[in-house]
Amino acid sequence: MRTDTTVRDVMHREFLGVSESDPLRDAAALLVDEGTNCLVVLRGGEAVGRLDCRDALDSLLDATADDERGLTVGSVMGPPLPTVAPDDALAVVEERLVAEGVDRVVAVEDGEAVGVVTAGDALAAGAPRTGNGARDPLSDEGATGEPRRGDAATLGADGGVDPAVEASSTDASGSPTQGVCESCGALVPDLVTANGQAVCPECREV
Repeated sequence: MRTDTTVRDVMHREFLGVSESDPLRDAAALLVDEGTNCLVVLRGGEAVGRLDCRDALDSLLDATADDERGLTVGSVMGPPLPTVAPDDALAVVEERLVAEGVDRVVAVEDGEAVGVVTAGDALAAGAPRTGNGARDPLSDEGATGEPRRGDAATLGADGGVDPAVEASSTDASGSPTQGVCESCGALVPDLVTANGQAVCPECREV
């Protein structure tokens, strides 16, 4: 395994981005069309928030017909995704993913978002376990699609498909431990098996 792999080596320079003023319904449609669960909210080139599919759905379901027309991405977006620098080691990505309970981080350079790294990317590239040395690289057999890029300032113009790599490490008995939850997509240190899926404890309780 390469020990000098950095964020820049694996990040997606083309990623899904929307602006705060975009209609929420259009952003929700983009989430569905591109098969992703999160959009990066951009103000110019700066990542200022995130739009999760659950937040978008909850807001649309709770809104009346009149309210829905006025809903924008900015009115329901969550806090920005964790950030890393392009020259950071992949171990830094893994630390942020686990600590924040998210499935992706944004690479920021000179104050602007320049790429995205997903939990699957980090696992497939064989990022060292936090505080636990290195592990063997994991395959990304589940990777699908090629990203597309356009104008990030307009909804839907900056499109792409994040590779969905469902990979996890296992303990001596073969049971899943650290890896990507097959339900919510978060990188967690303690996957459990439920209904034939490797999921995080929170999804197991749902």
